[in-house]
Amino acid sequence: MNQIEDYQEAQQVLEQNEVHIMPSEVHGVISGLLACGLEIQSDEYLQILSDIFNEGQKFNCELKTFFSDFYKLVTANLDKDDLSFELYLPHEDESQSDQANALVAWVSGFLLGFGLKQKNYGKLSADVKEVITDFTEISKLDTHFDETEDDAQALHEIIEYARISTILCFSELGKSNKSAAPQSKTLH
Repeated sequence: MNQIEDYQEAQQVLEQNEVHIMPSEVHGVISGLLACGLEIQSDEYLQILSDIFNEGQKFNCELKTFFSDFYKLVTANLDKDDLSFELYLPHEDESQSDQANALVAWVSGFLLGFGLKQKNYGKLSADVKEVITDFTEISKLDTHFDETEDDAQALHEIIEYARISTILCFSELGKSNKSAAPQSKTLH
């Protein structure tokens, strides 16, 4: 997973392959797909990502591996019970504006991925509906920051809210797909 370990390297891979999006948006779309119930074992995500980011054209080998690595990263972290899932954003050493722009791209990606697979908004719980409403507001966030400690704290709180909210959506909708597997019961 070398290409996705470093945010800047991930950005370079995308740019070199003329995919003009932020790595955080890729991570957000995959997170949204999984959080609304895309089966983890599915390889449907590659076609969905191709439709979104590559005008439906198949990805070259480098991009297939890149997106596959991203998918494995998201599934491995979302599927843990230890709440270790993290948003894929630039390192904290980057400017607050860069982090905020990546956060907005991540949230927008999440909303896109979630919306592509979620077919029945009316049946969502009040908590999940609130998350979607809040994420919609976050996607409109003014990303100009004054690089103050207060701005850093506010940004951290929004990132943490998005992280926990994603885990909530996944535990409610994503895990339900896994646990819905038929259990065999022997009747005598």
